[in-house]
Amino acid sequence: MNIKQLRYFAAVVEHGSLSAAAKNQYVTVQAVSKAVADLERELGRDLFVRESRGVHATPFGNAFILKVAPVLQNFTELESFASRYQENPLHADVLRLALCAPPFLGNEEACESIAAFTKKGLGFETQVALDNGEKALSGLRSGVYDMLVTIGPFSSPDTDCISMGAVAPGLIMAKDHPLAREKSVVLADLENYSISLSPLFDAFNDSIATMYQKRDLDIDFKLVSVEHFSKHLLEQQGVAFVTYIPALGALHPETVIRPVATEDALAIPICLVSLKNRKTKAYLAFERWLSGALVIFGGESPGDIL
Repeated sequence: MNIKQLRYFAAVVEHGSLSAAAKNQYVTVQAVSKAVADLERELGRDLFVRESRGVHATPFGNAFILKVAPVLQNFTELESFASRYQENPLHADVLRLALCAPPFLGNEEACESIAAFTKKGLGFETQVALDNGEKALSGLRSGVYDMLVTIGPFSSPDTDCISMGAVAPGLIMAKDHPLAREKSVVLADLENYSISLSPLFDAFNDSIATMYQKRDLDIDFKLVSVEHFSKHLLEQQGVAFVTYIPALGALHPETVIRPVATEDALAIPICLVSLKNRKTKAYLAFERWLSGALVIFGGESPGDIL
């Protein structure tokens, strides 16, 4: 039994469905489903009754949530204490960063890999969370996070944004989508398909989708909520802009990613966002390490403030 399982369990109780709980926790439905199933197996009892329109707690589940709620509250207070303690400039033994991106297949493993790689370079603990922009920004301002990582630039009066490199854009679509047969996709190919815009993510910073939207192209952009994203891709032949990083593999079940054709590809900056006048010691250590790491690997130092 672990705190992640308890959080997912509580979210399902609160929201009444696995998909709504996944949206609330910024993870995939599969992650919530597995966590709940593992917890039920460990407890030896069913926590939920599964129905076509959602789930509801069993009598045992209702009793269990009464025990879980204070545990989660105490754990949240403990995390808050830790983040406030890290604001002391004498301490920099934990780096807390938020990756501002929608949930994707394997995001928990990706966050763990980023944390392990960064910890190895910095020499101290790194914690990586997946979060939406507004919630992450609130966490940055309150001291929960030392920095944010955004795909595309972000601007606000109290933050600095620097580029640490760029990635190529791609398009995610269902495996049986007509464009899935192409090796790359030109923008003219998109005129018969809708491109999703996320109210949570594309409204926060200049995301890949908003960078293309600003070019005033003849493309149908459509607001799609997180819980309806799968339906948009798999049932409505919709597509969405994503980073084209083959090493990440599939970002969503039953989908493929195709690169945007070279003639239409924009360089998408990966950015670090920090507080303008309150940079933590952990963040400054990360920035120094990143500059050295990029030089060693033949890259460039972090770019100018955007």
